[in-house]
Amino acid sequence: MSSSDHKYVGYKPADFKTPFAKLYQENVLPPNAAVQQALQQSPLPAGKLPGLDKVALLSEPGYDDVENGYSIEADGSVQVVVLTPMPGVAPYMWDWWFGWHGCMDNRYKLWHPKAHLSAAWADGDQTTVAYVGRTSMIQEYIGPNAEKANISFIPPAELGIDPEKNNDLTQVVFICARIGYTSLPVNFGWLVHQVRATESGAEMRSRFWLGGKHIQFRGEGVFANFISKLLQKVVRLPKKQLPNLLIHCSEEMQHLAAFLPQLYAEFHQPS
Repeated sequence: MSSSDHKYVGYKPADFKTPFAKLYQENVLPPNAAVQQALQQSPLPAGKLPGLDKVALLSEPGYDDVENGYSIEADGSVQVVVLTPMPGVAPYMWDWWFGWHGCMDNRYKLWHPKAHLSAAWADGDQTTVAYVGRTSMIQEYIGPNAEKANISFIPPAELGIDPEKNNDLTQVVFICARIGYTSLPVNFGWLVHQVRATESGAEMRSRFWLGGKHIQFRGEGVFANFISKLLQKVVRLPKKQLPNLLIHCSEEMQHLAAFLPQLYAEFHQPS
């Protein structure tokens, strides 16, 4: 990240003038014990984690065989899965958060003050609280590296998730997106966060599918398909980013969950 970007982690004096700054918490706890154990046991064997084509199974009760860890697949793609318990949280709070945070850097930084730099909506509308059908342009640190990415949110139904089985936001929310480069017309992955209610609040089951067959040149036609196939063969994501992503996701989700109910209660405005 060059100094000319004028981006910074954490809050400066001007950021503390916002009404939600009272909930800003500088310290970020390390990942929970299950994630720490998963870091020691990963990478998992190829094929151990369900592919993107199995994402609809998240709607079924229970858990996958593995809920924390990462794998490197035969085609060079990678998968990361993370489970985050969230006592006191309701799924609809996360549905609101994904629309609310993306218009201001200092909202985005509440999520992970040690890693998040900036967020803005690509359509230029920085006031509407909505995310499905929109692209969030983010900058953040994943481990030691500052990354830029476009997060293009899509309806869960586009991935085969049944809207009729998942229409009660008090019980479950699916946040689904295509992940792409900001500076290149290339998508390189998918993410899904399922937030489902539990007896104590909620839990988030995060899934990432990156690289390999998930790389796609943005466009249509023979040329776009040719470039996509070429990129899928030659582009490899750094293996060191896998544990970094696992740690980052665990940290940010549990960090925000600790005060999300208060944030929602004070700043959610019913439409």
